[in-house]
Amino acid sequence: MCKDPFQRIWYRMFTPQFHSFFHAQQNCPHLKRDCVYNGEMRMRTVLMLMAICPAFIGCGKGETIAKPPSYPIVIQAENRPWDTPHSKGQLLLTDHYRIYTTVRRRPLREYLPGLMEASHSRYLDLTGLSDRPSDERMPMYVMATRSEWAALTTARLGKHAGPVLSITAGGYCYAGVCVLWDIGPRATLSVAAHEGLHQFFSHRLVQSLPMWLEEGICVLAEGHQLHKGSLVFTPKNNPGRITALRNAIVNNHWVEISKLLPMDAGDAVGTGIAEKAVGYYGQVWALSMFIRSTPKYNEGMQRMIADAQDGQMHLVLGLTADALAKLKRYGRAYNKTVSVPLFKHYISADLKGFNAEYLAFARKLAGLK
Repeated sequence: MCKDPFQRIWYRMFTPQFHSFFHAQQNCPHLKRDCVYNGEMRMRTVLMLMAICPAFIGCGKGETIAKPPSYPIVIQAENRPWDTPHSKGQLLLTDHYRIYTTVRRRPLREYLPGLMEASHSRYLDLTGLSDRPSDERMPMYVMATRSEWAALTTARLGKHAGPVLSITAGGYCYAGVCVLWDIGPRATLSVAAHEGLHQFFSHRLVQSLPMWLEEGICVLAEGHQLHKGSLVFTPKNNPGRITALRNAIVNNHWVEISKLLPMDAGDAVGTGIAEKAVGYYGQVWALSMFIRSTPKYNEGMQRMIADAQDGQMHLVLGLTADALAKLKRYGRAYNKTVSVPLFKHYISADLKGFNAEYLAFARKLAGLK
């Protein structure tokens, strides 16, 4: 029998003492709705998009980039038995991941290890970070049904699970663990690639990135194509994001850069207008595409990520490391405080000039004149 880090959770789910398990993790009074933002609002919005725009995988013409790298979608993974209170499952071990799954669809079960290892290589390319040997593989749960996913989520998040349980399709990443369920092979792989980058950041970075960067670059990770046993990442070929971006521009929901930077998904969802929530992700996707396409901006982005990994971003903000960590404990206030100063230092101090370039790029990306 494999070692399951949630073994006690699965056991307590069926005992009267269940609620005491998660309570032990709630040892700080500030842990309220805002403080679980990274594991809550991100999940609600990302997966809401799945319901609105199910065609996450690029399926149009190939990207203009010459010969993007391809990866085998089926790789060798060590297979061990994994039992849950619901069904018998499997633990799939790869170089970087422990994938616990009860998925019954054979293609999805076979593709998950290859997708995640290819995604890990993609994460290194996107961030500019080098691979780092680790004795601990990153855990991912992919359940066969929503009811299994909901049971595990309730066990993990306790009284904070309510908003997360409103997700209608997909999954989430919380505290460095991805928890998904099968919503169809293609869509599930797309969500896994997106949430896997959130997980990568959780495991690699000492300090947290602003949400305009983290969400934007995670959206870049989700688009891919499968062809004859090979996987190719296609960040530009993302029909759902293109549609959202186009609608934001055409319907006057475009948010200029000075207002977009301090936003998070909670702000977008809080408008109560679905198109604006979807548009937020379209815009941060376009923002990351633009930064990646411009060498001076891409270099700045990668310096920010490297400083976050090394715990040096507080120096840019004129704070001590302890002060930045304290600010992070206040949840969404962290993002609203650091986003603009970090952008001005690493990317561009000229917000007006950058916004003009960014909008022109976005209009072209959306197919608008």
